[in-house]
Amino acid sequence: MLLRSSLFLPALILASSAALLLGAWGFELIGGLLPCKLCLQQRVPHYLLAALIIPAVVLVRFRAFRLVFFVAASGLMAAAAFLAAKHVGVEFGWWQGPMDCGGRVQTIGSADELFSLERPDCSKPTYILPGITMAMAHLLAVLPLLALSLLGLWRSVRALRVAPAA
Repeated sequence: MLLRSSLFLPALILASSAALLLGAWGFELIGGLLPCKLCLQQRVPHYLLAALIIPAVVLVRFRAFRLVFFVAASGLMAAAAFLAAKHVGVEFGWWQGPMDCGGRVQTIGSADELFSLERPDCSKPTYILPGITMAMAHLLAVLPLLALSLLGLWRSVRALRVAPAA
């Protein structure tokens, strides 16, 4: 019954996305691993998805909102997968990362820029397991969320076609 509930899939996606953020913060705050610029960019889709938590709890029972939620979740998880794949490519040297990644700035005009020099280089992978970098782990975690979002989108579109909105 719970698996067929209209709340289950959105709750699973939101909880998993929040768990990814908490894991990243855990590695940063407890583990002492400073995130690079690309790592910080990878968090943005999860922050935006977190902004949908309150509306999702209140409105997910409405078919039209479920459709909007799954469109947003699919787009955000696709963006998260793209950013993670981009970071993996930079780590493995398949393409160039941002020029200011790793704290390389052209001029230092403030103390904030000076402290940004301590950021790790995006092209140097941080391994959390043998052969698995943080960026790869994020990509492997986001791909199922993208699949679940697309599944929810497909179900929502199909539900709207079968029965008119109430």
